[in-house]
Amino acid sequence: MKQRKRMWIYAIVSMLITICISGFGRMAYGILMPYMRDSLNLSYQQAGMLGTSTAVGYLAMVLLVGIMASKWGSKPLVVIGLLLLAGGCIILFNAGSYAASLIGMIMLGVGTAFGYTPLVNIVVGWFPNNRGMMIGLLLSGMGLGTLIASLIAPIFNIWFDDYGWRYLWLLFGVGSILTTLVAVRILKDPPVPLSQKGEQGVSLFKEVYFHKGVLLVAFIYGLIGFAYLIPQSFFFSYILEAGVNEKNAGDIMALGGVMSIFSGPVWGAVSDNIGRKLSLCITIFLGGSSILIPIFIPVLSSFVISQALWGFTFVGMLSLIQALSTEQVHQSYAPIALGYVTIYFAGGQILGPGIGGLLTDKLGGISAALWLCVGLLAMALLLAPRLKHAAAADDFEEAAEIPSR
Repeated sequence: MKQRKRMWIYAIVSMLITICISGFGRMAYGILMPYMRDSLNLSYQQAGMLGTSTAVGYLAMVLLVGIMASKWGSKPLVVIGLLLLAGGCIILFNAGSYAASLIGMIMLGVGTAFGYTPLVNIVVGWFPNNRGMMIGLLLSGMGLGTLIASLIAPIFNIWFDDYGWRYLWLLFGVGSILTTLVAVRILKDPPVPLSQKGEQGVSLFKEVYFHKGVLLVAFIYGLIGFAYLIPQSFFFSYILEAGVNEKNAGDIMALGGVMSIFSGPVWGAVSDNIGRKLSLCITIFLGGSSILIPIFIPVLSSFVISQALWGFTFVGMLSLIQALSTEQVHQSYAPIALGYVTIYFAGGQILGPGIGGLLTDKLGGISAALWLCVGLLAMALLLAPRLKHAAAADDFEEAAEIPSR
């Protein structure tokens, strides 16, 4: 009972952290960008580069942060990440130029890298038997943060006119500082696993980077990253092209966003009971089917069903893959493995919208891009059954009574 109470306390605190680092730190910019662009007189290219700079800051640090977490513990890195995020938000609150905004956005990306991967390591280390649900709850924090930002951004714009976006960044910064205080008080590093304690000269290339299980997870994650930004980028336009009015199209997309909040924890909990591999296969199949429906029947009801099903599955795919990455290696290497497979995912994200747009231009419409999404998910579905049982499952009970760092 005590362990279960601790699990839910950690779940709530971890969701607060991901609301800040992922929802506010990465996703909110897309909502605030129009207001920032007008206020700072930015070009669309400059506005786009600000968004890219966050991704670059994240990618530049995510692998290194995983190595740091395995050596020095995860809690200090989560705290550093939240403080970097708060600093970036304060810089954006005061930004009067493109250069200042660029510095702030890079800090958001670096802060997200410092915060997320070590946070996953903490919840996986403490609650290995519930890792699917816990990682799913973390990802739902990203959706909640985005939803909060989308709801209050128009209100702040009305209250503060041209300064609305600035005060919103200030609010995000203050929220991150308060969340830091909660994290310092509540979170603790998980027990140090026995089997790697004291070992010297272990090769990360052998144990992680060239590990067959990790590479398979990474490749599947890359395919999903390649696929999932295609509907995110083009589905709204596809709905409009089918003759649906803009309000209804927006409501349909919002439905997918709301469903995505529940996707991670639901599929994570399911996977804790029926297995990660089977759950991943089900989510990939349902996700691919959800994209096929409007390709064949492009009508309003199909779009509603498609977005509801897609929203309810795609975040589940991400949480399951992240859980799988931590299960292929010993617990002490879990943050390194997660950081490593994330690079493949990010590479897929970079390719998806560009190649999807090229196919749309060259092959006669958005349906061509959606077919690419389906094909990529089909490849992932063919590879998923090859995934092996958790490599480090036997280590968790052994480490349960060892004092934390």
